[in-house]
Amino acid sequence: MLFAMLVTLLYAQSPPPPSREVVTIDKLTVQGTRFTPHSIEILTGLRPGVQIDELAVRQAITRMLESGLIRSVDYNYESLADPHKVVLKLTVVDETPLLPASIEIPGVDPEAVWQYLASVDPLFTRELPRTQKALRFYVRAITDYLRTNTRQESLRPIVTGDDSTHPSGIVFAPAPRPPLSSPGKRQN
Repeated sequence: MLFAMLVTLLYAQSPPPPSREVVTIDKLTVQGTRFTPHSIEILTGLRPGVQIDELAVRQAITRMLESGLIRSVDYNYESLADPHKVVLKLTVVDETPLLPASIEIPGVDPEAVWQYLASVDPLFTRELPRTQKALRFYVRAITDYLRTNTRQESLRPIVTGDDSTHPSGIVFAPAPRPPLSSPGKRQN
C-alpha cells in the first residue's frame, strides 16, 4: 500500500510529457531579459514561421540555458484563431551579476574581436556572468575569431578581484603553455 502511494506521489510530481502537437509560431515575444528578441531567436532557433512542438521548445530553452547567460526561462503558448498557429511567449531571467570583460591577447586588437562578436550576435556584450557555461561560451566565440585569423591559441578566462577579493572583472587571455620536457628525460 505504501509503495502504491509513493508511486502515485512520484507520478503526480513529475512533469507531464511534452505535447507532440505541431504548431507554427506566428509571433515570438520575449520579456525580462537584457537581450534583444533577435539574439534570443539566434540562441534558440525559435522565430516566426518555424513549426514546433513542445519538445522542440524545451530543447530550444535548453540551448539557451547552455549559454550560461540565462538563469531560467518560462514559456507559454497563446492560441490564435487558426488552431495551428500560436504566439510563443518567453519570460527570461538573465544570469547575474554581470562583470566587465576584457580581451588581452598579445598581437590581437581587442576592438576587432568585440566587433566580430557583436556581428555574430549582439548578445556578446562586454559584460557577462561568471558562470562556467558563460565563460566557455565566450571562449569558444573568441577562439572562432582567432581561427578565422589563422591563430591557434588556447584561451582561459581569468576572474579578477578587487582589494577585498570580490570578483570585479573577467579577462580573456592565452592559456599558459605546458612546460617542454627536457631532452634525455623519459616521460611515462
